[in-house]
Amino acid sequence: MAIVGIDLGTTNSLIGVFEDGKARLIENANGGFLTPSAVYVDQNGEIVVGAAAREMALTNPDAAVMSFKRWMGTDRVVSLGKRSFRAEELSSFILRAGRRLQIQV
Repeated sequence: MAIVGIDLGTTNSLIGVFEDGKARLIENANGGFLTPSAVYVDQNGEIVVGAAAREMALTNPDAAVMSFKRWMGTDRVVSLGKRSFRAEELSSFILRAGRRLQIQV
């Protein structure tokens, strides 16, 4: 049996798993363990997360959001490009960045 732990942090997020008596961190889609909790929507409406989103926010801050974990459970909505998102949806984009998670349960 495997146990999955998620640290959905304000600054960075990561996922770990405990199985076969050992704990290990799960790599994100970029091969790293920490995923910056940042979401960016580009001009085509594509969602970018993590380090790339954080970097893109430097040149186009109106299309990016960070530190949204604090809004979980509230009705706050943020507009990025032509779309609006709640904190829970933004958080789901961060969690999807851990695509290498393959656990036999």
